[in-house]
Amino acid sequence: MLRLDKYLCDMKAGTRSQVKALIRKGQVTVNGLPVKSPEMKIEENSDQVCVNGKSISYARHVYFMLNKPAGCVSATQDNHDKTVLQLMREQKGAFDDALLQRELFPVGRLDKDTEGLLLITDDGELAHRLLSPAAHVEKTYYVEIDGPLTDAQQNSLQEGVDIGEKSLTRPAILKEMPGLSFHHADAASAWQLTITEGKFHQVKRMMQAVGRNVVYLKRLRMGTLLLDETLAPGAFRPLTAKELSDLQ
Repeated sequence: MLRLDKYLCDMKAGTRSQVKALIRKGQVTVNGLPVKSPEMKIEENSDQVCVNGKSISYARHVYFMLNKPAGCVSATQDNHDKTVLQLMREQKGAFDDALLQRELFPVGRLDKDTEGLLLITDDGELAHRLLSPAAHVEKTYYVEIDGPLTDAQQNSLQEGVDIGEKSLTRPAILKEMPGLSFHHADAASAWQLTITEGKFHQVKRMMQAVGRNVVYLKRLRMGTLLLDETLAPGAFRPLTAKELSDLQ
């Protein structure tokens, strides 16, 4: 159970002093009855809390799937480019604005020109588990490159390549994707690449290590979480209960 004032502060109904003022003025109800005490204990999963008639549902953490478009950066703040959080918060009315004002952050980074799956949350513990180098969480990408890959090049990627780190990359899973319409004019072949690391520009550096350049890159999966292909670039939605359960 939570104190009423903490419940409301957590849900961005106001600062601690603003919330207490709302309660004193009788603008907060619990299960339909006005309350005056900020210390009142709330069962966050069953009590109905309203502020000025508007229901305030409690969520300890929030989890969004974003189909990141090219052109915005995976950061909470940036002095030059639009961030993924700015992109989401501009979509007024898409979801409860209070949830989007929480201290959200992207789990990992996608390059500015990279598209696809990005998990946005305020759950630091889950983010740490997914990003920990020791966890070897799989990440799958759709990759277009500027030429074909020979058998030798494929074998190198599958065995590990030198990208200038202390050791070779961990073995990757590689699958050619024939018969698709390329997204980029310079693309000559397309591949699905699964890696279990998250080094800086890793996919691009791996392809460069075997003599190819990435011209288009999109993340399709992170762990058990698959990109919802019905989401247009720039669109987002909360994770389903099953997606979250599987991810946790």
